[in-house]
Amino acid sequence: MHSSTGDPFSFATDKVEEPGPYFHPLLATLITGAARLMLAITERQVADSGLEWAFCDTDSMAIAKPDAMAISDFYQRVHGIVDWFAALNPYDFDGSILKIEDENNSLETGLPEPLYCWAISAKRYALFNLAADGTPIMRKASAHGLGHLLPPYGDDHPATTIPTHHPSVLGKGIMRWHADLWWKIVSAAFAKHPDQVSRDYHPALARPAVSRYGATSPDLLLWFKPYNQAGRPYRDQVKPFGFLLAMQVRLDFGGERIVQAGSRGRPKKRKPVKPVATFDKDLAAAAASAFDRDTGEPVPESQLKSYAEALAQYHLSPESKFLNADYMDRGTTRRRHVRMTSTRHIGKESHDWERQAILGPNLDSEVEYGVSTGDLAEKLRAFIAEFGERPAAKALNISVKRLTALASDKPISGNERWASVVAARLTGARQQCTKLDRERYVALQRLREMTNRDGLRETARRSGIDPSNLRRKIRSG
Repeated sequence: MHSSTGDPFSFATDKVEEPGPYFHPLLATLITGAARLMLAITERQVADSGLEWAFCDTDSMAIAKPDAMAISDFYQRVHGIVDWFAALNPYDFDGSILKIEDENNSLETGLPEPLYCWAISAKRYALFNLAADGTPIMRKASAHGLGHLLPPYGDDHPATTIPTHHPSVLGKGIMRWHADLWWKIVSAAFAKHPDQVSRDYHPALARPAVSRYGATSPDLLLWFKPYNQAGRPYRDQVKPFGFLLAMQVRLDFGGERIVQAGSRGRPKKRKPVKPVATFDKDLAAAAASAFDRDTGEPVPESQLKSYAEALAQYHLSPESKFLNADYMDRGTTRRRHVRMTSTRHIGKESHDWERQAILGPNLDSEVEYGVSTGDLAEKLRAFIAEFGERPAAKALNISVKRLTALASDKPISGNERWASVVAARLTGARQQCTKLDRERYVALQRLREMTNRDGLRETARRSGIDPSNLRRKIRSG
């Protein structure tokens, strides 16, 4: 294992990463770093021009007009920002490497037209114009957080209460039902109830929500072990890399509980139901044949979460990267400052996260090489030097012996899990020790004031402390 934070070390793993033909980690970091630098320069240009921004992606930024600024002044300043980047163009075409997107131009005249944005969180946003009657005209919609769901309906059975979208909105992973959902989200905002988005505008949304996945790992294939071993011939079994369907179970808040009289002890925990089905183009038929992937027992359709229920909080998605970005927050977000406590070595980027968010973690999708022990050891030594071994170990909820081992420069053989756990606890432990130190300092100051005012023996009597111990405590503090 080679990293940028310490000496090479050996690591045993059963997961193999195969570099692609164009794999070059140093060049990759430069490309990524340059992209972040371009965004930072753009943000600075936007701020220096007296403008704002609504959202940004890896290679773009949506520049927003302040309310009090004239539209002509806004366009002039935006073009000034675009022209600033012309000198950085390394390509064989002329002009700037920033481009004003086509969504800024009218669908009818092709001339610039006011473009509006409704942003929920990173990569979840919609761009739209406003019709003469104030209804939104969708120009760009995001499918982020929706891609794992199969379409509940298609173009042949559209939602009759939603206008037909311009063809430029669809394509590149954006389907009609994605644009319809965003149209309802934006319409709810204009109707002054942005937290309440109607999800009954198409009958298909009342049907069970279905996701399609491939049996691309042993874990996924094991879901169908009871199904495959139920006496079915091989041709009817779910095979490696075959398609499978997954549903979500409806939350049971009001279900009736049956308690057997005379039973003792703590009742057994009910295992969560994990509904799956074999692949079927007919989603209704698939939902009717759903079964629990652990037990093989059939799952009634009444227990399956519908599309409407699965989308219930889509428009309230929090954004963990910024402050003022929780479920019910509104307005401009603020930067969240991050303090790094350790370096955790992983493989190339974590993938398949969207599937795992719905169906649960899949260890085969993650490649982790542990925490940089040298980096962690240095932070632990500083922690011990500041607060002492015993307080540090107590705050980290580990033994002094383990803390001493982790803080040493020696390789931690077989202790990678503890290194990860301690690295995750370190920030909270430091905050806890700092708080205790502050409280201890305040208590000592109060004892000193009482001793100066009332004398050592009287203060010791009132505090329930032996006078000699009180003297020692005051002097040591």
